[in-house]
Amino acid sequence: MKEERSTAAKVILIGGAPFSGKSTVARLIACELGYGCSSADAIGQALRATTTPESHPELHPMRGEDHREYCDNRPLDAMMMDAHRSHEAMWPAIEAIIGAHATWSHPIVIEGWALWPDRVAAIELPVVASLWLIGDDQVLEARIRANTDHHAGASDEEAMMRAYVSRNAAYNARLAEAVARLGLPAIRVDGETSPQDLSDLCLSANR
Repeated sequence: MKEERSTAAKVILIGGAPFSGKSTVARLIACELGYGCSSADAIGQALRATTTPESHPELHPMRGEDHREYCDNRPLDAMMMDAHRSHEAMWPAIEAIIGAHATWSHPIVIEGWALWPDRVAAIELPVVASLWLIGDDQVLEARIRANTDHHAGASDEEAMMRAYVSRNAAYNARLAEAVARLGLPAIRVDGETSPQDLSDLCLSANR
């Protein structure tokens, strides 16, 4: 059995834009520490499964529309507002799960772009730590374009990718500003640092 590395945090939150490597880094950290691992996306999926667009429209911004067509048809400002409203609606459930793991359940790493610095910074639990991955825009775009499953089948694949890349870059910039403003620990994703090295940097920042 792997010996657990000492850490003061029972809950480690990994935030960042889509394609910044959050999921991979979170799994590596969880494996290293012997923690559980979960995703804010999974929490959102559960919430959408138990609600409807009519009862909770903010949780269903696409309202059944395929994500490829949604990105192609929706203006950037509208997509950003949809994401903000959806993440705000998810936050009470995310916060409750954080609180449960911080107080009585097993230690866990939770990752997701629904985690927002201002919300996380307001958590008054000393056993909760956060780490933020800020991606270079060129790296994020290259990863998006390399993931052909993400855009394959769109009526206009290039237009869909451009729209998604623009939203991701806008979110990444706002995230970087919020993290800097609040003085939260951040790690730059430059495309040259391996996932394992990013995980080690995150663990070092959490000591």
